[in-house]
Amino acid sequence: MDFPQLDALSGQYESPFATFLAHTDQRRKANRYLDDLTARLPRRGTFIDAGAGTGDTVAHLAGKFDHTIAIEPNPALRAHLAGNAPTATILDVPILAADPGHQADLVYCGHVLYYIDPDLWQDHIDTLRSWTAPDGECVIALQNPNSDCMVMLREFGGPHYPLPKATKADTTTIPAFIQTDDLTTALDIAAFILGLAPLPVTRDLVEDYLTHRFRSANGYLFSCTQDFHHIR
Repeated sequence: MDFPQLDALSGQYESPFATFLAHTDQRRKANRYLDDLTARLPRRGTFIDAGAGTGDTVAHLAGKFDHTIAIEPNPALRAHLAGNAPTATILDVPILAADPGHQADLVYCGHVLYYIDPDLWQDHIDTLRSWTAPDGECVIALQNPNSDCMVMLREFGGPHYPLPKATKADTTTIPAFIQTDDLTTALDIAAFILGLAPLPVTRDLVEDYLTHRFRSANGYLFSCTQDFHHIR
């Protein structure tokens, strides 16, 4: 059996995404990092989450801002978003088609750019920056290239994800991990990560990889460390 490519705008994305979130501290650590960042902002008028997913981060931060805008084109994820963040203004279009209407004190794009053509990354970054108030923060989160997940992706033919050379950013790296009790769940999470590979990946090869690289006394443990890029 092969692991297929994942379409982030389709219904097939929801289940593996949920499995990943249920077995990692990545989002919790991201929210803690954003809490600290928000506390240092000179104003907390508007927060934009570009690629808000199921709305966990929106729900976490919404009470700290006067107004929250959540951009999410995937209808399956958007159904959860509406329930998790009922006070947010939801824009159901891709980032480049969105018009928030005014600038924000915090613009956040967390783990979204992987699903966008690299030739369009600079356009997306420029758009996110244009939504940011002069003394606000524009933050893009991506997995650190040396995390176990990104190393695994590249070993199975997946791409690198560097920021465009023209982008200037200050980067903070926050460790994060995935932990599962059993191989089946570890394989489901690996399928989510390897859905970014350009060609289908054989399940047997991934099973061997996980067993040899990430087997631990309590199951399977591998890193998904995050880089928070503050765009200048």
